[in-house]
Amino acid sequence: MSFAHDAIPAKRGPAPRLGLGLDLDAALNEAADRLRQGRKDEALAPLAGLDPANIGSPERCQLAGLIHLGAEAWAAAVPWFAQARALRPDFLDAIVRLARVLQMLGRFEEAAAAFDEAEKLGLADPAAYYNHGLVLRALGRSGAAIAAFDHALRLQPAYPEALRAGAIILSESGNSDGALKFLEEALRLKPDYYEALLDRANILSRLERHEAARAAYVEALTRFPGHPELLNNLGVVLIELGDLPGAVAVFDQALATRPDFPEAWFNRGTALTKTAGPEAALASFDRALALRPDYPAALVGRGVALKETSAFDAADVAFDAALALAPDNAHARNNKGALQLLRGDFRNGWDGYEYRWACGTTPQNALKFPIPQWQGTSHPGEKLIVFDEQGLGDTLQFCRYLPLLAKAGIDVTFFCRSKMIRLLRGLMPQVRCVDDLGPHERFDSQVALSSLPRALKTGLANVPARTPYLAPEPALAAKWAERLANSGDPSTFKVGLCWHGNPNPKADPARSVPLAAFAALAGARDVRFISLQKHDGLDELAAAELKIETLGTDFDAGPDAFVDTAAVMQALDLVIACDTSVAHLAGALGRPTFLLLKKVPDWRWLLDRKDSPWYPTMRLFRQRTRGDWAEVMERVLAAAEAKRDYALGLQALRSAAIM
Repeated sequence: MSFAHDAIPAKRGPAPRLGLGLDLDAALNEAADRLRQGRKDEALAPLAGLDPANIGSPERCQLAGLIHLGAEAWAAAVPWFAQARALRPDFLDAIVRLARVLQMLGRFEEAAAAFDEAEKLGLADPAAYYNHGLVLRALGRSGAAIAAFDHALRLQPAYPEALRAGAIILSESGNSDGALKFLEEALRLKPDYYEALLDRANILSRLERHEAARAAYVEALTRFPGHPELLNNLGVVLIELGDLPGAVAVFDQALATRPDFPEAWFNRGTALTKTAGPEAALASFDRALALRPDYPAALVGRGVALKETSAFDAADVAFDAALALAPDNAHARNNKGALQLLRGDFRNGWDGYEYRWACGTTPQNALKFPIPQWQGTSHPGEKLIVFDEQGLGDTLQFCRYLPLLAKAGIDVTFFCRSKMIRLLRGLMPQVRCVDDLGPHERFDSQVALSSLPRALKTGLANVPARTPYLAPEPALAAKWAERLANSGDPSTFKVGLCWHGNPNPKADPARSVPLAAFAALAGARDVRFISLQKHDGLDELAAAELKIETLGTDFDAGPDAFVDTAAVMQALDLVIACDTSVAHLAGALGRPTFLLLKKVPDWRWLLDRKDSPWYPTMRLFRQRTRGDWAEVMERVLAAAEAKRDYALGLQALRSAAIM
């Protein structure tokens, strides 16, 4: 940073003599001339050995300070401005200069004191108030900083830098809308203000207003084409929007401009994990780590990619390396915990699973009750609130614990999504399920639903696996049984199909199974295939080779989730589903279920097993080669036909006995 140099003041009496025979003014002139000639390295030589305390002229001290600043000798400038102030306590410019250089040196308390002194002398410089605000913000005095920025804006209303500084403080204090208004005004005054363009887009991204954030980054890129930071941040937003190929493309653009950009390599790896696969992702994570070896997030990303390749030991090493750098890294602990659970180490895995809170995927203490976390000790009569905090599949899997708590004498209230209450009526009256709480509700303790396995010390040997623990409504079960009987041959083997999971880009798209893969089941005799799919995946039916019945527009068309699905399942002989909430429902109802799993599944399905400790009526069909559903379907067809033959043979025996 360079400063403008003041003109050399007129001499006021004889100038002090220096030891080399030159007077002070001559030394100052020589130093200033060298600066004007761009000879910064030589500029201070004429002033070498001078002690500001021996100079009695405030103007000369001021000029010497400015020369030191011009030569970028920040610390050496301080005593010159300080002496100028000491010689003339009302020397406003010297005090402001002193405050600025102290600010540049990070000596914020001293800088703030100097700015305060200048303001008492009648400071009217908007830039000085702006810099005072920056110092106060650095000291954590946000209120005083805002007052300083306001003063700067009163003196100079068209001051985009002060508007941006105020926006940053508003954003940090949680007033994002106010911050955005300040930034919009700053950009109105200065449309090419890069920092304000970036801040606006970043705030929109943090607010998860992803479409608006994308538009803001694109606008910024029209003004700063190819800017790597803007491209990187745009790519992150595209990941959130589910446009993974688009994200990879903009990361590639960013890296073409800045190949040594570790964050862009890391983000590229994150996108590639869900598109091109873990091997491609590993190459990006490794490049990020080559640029920044102490990069915990890239180590975690590498661990996730290694896990997807079944390199579990190497993945564990990567997570441990991240934790060695950042012991409290939530993503490392959460992913290590999930790996431990996948490998059957429930005792240690549940602890890591708790770090899902800090990863931003679940809102811990969403109810914000000032009450303790329940730790697993039952006290009869204790009023416990359990809150739902993850996906519908997690709700269906872990709601099994609620009646167990009630049986232990705990007064259990389950706070959940309204659309799930009707399905969960089977848990009542032991468990109270609500979607709203009155102002006078009081509880003794609280716990998240998915934290109950940890609180109750669940291991492989003591999973509460008794099913069914949910049941369809009898009237609905009768209605759908009759409809299915009237819509096709009631003597055939009825199989419900679910092939498409959550389309949310944060979910795992590899859990879904292309409907085309089910064509292998077309040769099954005496089997009716019935779609249990709702919304997502239905567009694949038009091109399906397998004949699949649909259940009409009234199927689960109301506000209550899964009530018709549960009723239909009761009339089916088998459910074949990918890893989604429909599979959990079938398991909770105790229905015969074939679950289709990718090579490395979610932690709850463990490794290598054909059965599930969570659902006794479920059989697991795993990919043997990643991405190969054809081989899986061959095994599913054989198993389904065997189950069909058994069921139809049993049906024939029953008919013969009746006759």
